[in-house]
Amino acid sequence: MSYVFFDLEWNQGYPHSEEDKLDEIIQIGACRLERWDGAPEPFSAYVRPAIHRKLHHRVRKMLPLKMETLRRADNFRVVARRFFRWCGSNPVFYTWGNGDVRVLDMNLCWYGMEEYLELEIYDLQRAFDLLVLHTDQQAALKDAVEALQLDGDLTYHDAGNDAAYTARIAAELVRRFGALPTTDELDYIEAELRRERKEQAAAQADATLQQVLSEKEPIYHRTCGLYKSTLDCLKSRNARVVRCPKCESWLCNGNWLQLEEHYVARSRCLEHGRFYSCVTVRKNALGTKGTMDLFTPEDFTADLFRLCKVGGTQISIGKSLKKRKRVRKRKVKAIASK
Repeated sequence: MSYVFFDLEWNQGYPHSEEDKLDEIIQIGACRLERWDGAPEPFSAYVRPAIHRKLHHRVRKMLPLKMETLRRADNFRVVARRFFRWCGSNPVFYTWGNGDVRVLDMNLCWYGMEEYLELEIYDLQRAFDLLVLHTDQQAALKDAVEALQLDGDLTYHDAGNDAAYTARIAAELVRRFGALPTTDELDYIEAELRRERKEQAAAQADATLQQVLSEKEPIYHRTCGLYKSTLDCLKSRNARVVRCPKCESWLCNGNWLQLEEHYVARSRCLEHGRFYSCVTVRKNALGTKGTMDLFTPEDFTADLFRLCKVGGTQISIGKSLKKRKRVRKRKVKAIASK
């Protein structure tokens, strides 16, 4: 068994036709390890473009390539078969992120090479994020190399060099943590991470919201009324519709974020910006009663609303409120009797 780390560089067109939407591979780079502490074996090959005849301006800015170099290369079918033969009989594939997997599948399907689609590819970027950074954010390859204090002697944005960096990161993770977690184990680690982050954000948001409600004076306060359920209260016009305190234009709250008995929503005035509503719900024997407080961004900050989004539970209201239709009664003209 060998460990194969591969990276792709591709060109893109301007999306006018189906061919222009294809991300066409122009370089395949890889690095193979027979054991984690073994010497790396490199692979790198350019691919002659068959669809995009010019380099996209973003690709031209990122990659030090010229179309003359690519035109002298072999076509995709030849390079792809050479690459898979180089991988050996029983390889385990690794990439940095899932973008290369999507582009590889797209090109294999385009050129009718579906026999190579059934590949199990390990996302090393995800393992690094969860094991080292303890986050589900996607770290860049260069940031991972610097975080692990690895040698950065190669240039980036070259498929062969990026594959070599990916192999170095994998070997370092194995040295620090032992065997790499399986995909199921990564799913469990990520679920636990999100649960802990949600609990911490909920506790921080609830404490800050209580402080705002007790210390800050709302610019508008009213009782929503008595309803059969909490959802009926949140759907009501008394809870969702307010007027801008500066220009008196109508504002409508979006979906609600629940934090215990408090429900937070955000509305926007085109002229005066954001406003934040907090509906506090109390239940009694007769039904559900809510009170609504409206705050400015100075008192109810955007950071607090982001905490509510992470730690709260979203309650979708559905379609926006419709304007009430006015029924006009036609005047019936009396017909004078002759």
